[in-house]
Amino acid sequence: MRKSAVQLKTKRVLPGGPAERAGILPGSVLLRINRRPVRDVLDFRFYSADRTCDCVFLQDGAEKTVRFSGNAGRDAGLEFEPMEFARCGNKCLFCFSDQNPEGLRKTLYFKDEDYRLSFLFGNYVTLTRVNEDDLRRIAEQNLSPLFVSVHAFDADVRKRLLGLNRDDRLWEKLRFLTGHGIELHGQIVLCPGINDGGVLDRTVDACAGLHPRFRSLAVVPVGLTRHRRRRGLPVLKRVGPETAAAAVKQMRTRQRAFKRKFGEPFVYLSDELYLLSGEPLPRTDQYGDFWQSENGVGMTSCFLDAFRKSARSFPKRLEKPLRVSVVTGELAGSVLEKHVLPVLNRITGLDARLCMVPNRFYGRSVTVSGLLTGGDIARSLKKTPEETVALLPSNCVNTDGLFLDGWTVDALSKTTGRRAAVLEDFESFLEAI
Repeated sequence: MRKSAVQLKTKRVLPGGPAERAGILPGSVLLRINRRPVRDVLDFRFYSADRTCDCVFLQDGAEKTVRFSGNAGRDAGLEFEPMEFARCGNKCLFCFSDQNPEGLRKTLYFKDEDYRLSFLFGNYVTLTRVNEDDLRRIAEQNLSPLFVSVHAFDADVRKRLLGLNRDDRLWEKLRFLTGHGIELHGQIVLCPGINDGGVLDRTVDACAGLHPRFRSLAVVPVGLTRHRRRRGLPVLKRVGPETAAAAVKQMRTRQRAFKRKFGEPFVYLSDELYLLSGEPLPRTDQYGDFWQSENGVGMTSCFLDAFRKSARSFPKRLEKPLRVSVVTGELAGSVLEKHVLPVLNRITGLDARLCMVPNRFYGRSVTVSGLLTGGDIARSLKKTPEETVALLPSNCVNTDGLFLDGWTVDALSKTTGRRAAVLEDFESFLEAI
């Protein structure tokens, strides 16, 4: 971790709490709990579980010791400054952040490489920056599960993919973590001609050798944008229908073997690989506990199951006629056209149409709805009838309601003259609009 992050500064002291009564002030730094150094809020949570906590603060240039008893350590009434997270020092051939054009939000260019983010939020981490102290900490504090970017078992292939000039000893780290009870979930970004074929088989088998602590492994296609050449990035092959079909067939053999051995498929392919190949999606009961859903694994099957369930409560008719456009990327268009639109159009008075948006911002090879921009959606919506209500997938905006290019949903509505609504699901879509 960065040295600047190795301190825990108090942001706020809650009125009436034990810390305020002890004279702790905002801006003080918590140095130690029961003689153990405190680096961040995870250390605080772990060490303050002791029944008696002798906390040493740096305040006004001097150390101040306060004893909290019972649960008072965690309930001392302290709020801390946000953690600073470690930046990625790798030079991955396929890094998506490197493929962003200029002028986007600053957060879209930040490349994290911090096991704490992996534990807290499920971010994937390569573990290249993890040292022996970090490994011992992860084991001691049971920072589990962790999500690991594996990419290749072969050391030379992994070095090439991650832009490393040395072997980062990933497999020693994985064996240490699984040997100390840490649950791992991994991912392989599939780059044709580099880590597919036999390399892929060896990587999958190596990860499976650490099962059950290494619980699941996802295979996802490399994402390539039209900005790669302009930014001087290496030329990579995209995953097309034939490559996707080969990967699905190759992993299907592995999945069957793992199902017999482990009782579960272990290796899971992203929905994009199935949709690209034209192969049928697995049923939802084939995805375990959906450990890899944030990686686009099983989301389509889950969505369709939820949609079928919601459809049971759809009205038979509407009091007033309504026209809607279901917005999606090009990848999922066929799924919605086959399974969603016919059901919606059974409702008398509802005219539901598909608005499939080509991704001009990143390029036509980027087809998922989560990478659609407000500008691209606006261009497609302007081709729909003016009275159309646009139904937007929730994954195309962040928690602040912003698209990747900074557009807001309100700006989209004003620009196109079409009312827009973000849908988490279809359970109550009529209420949302």
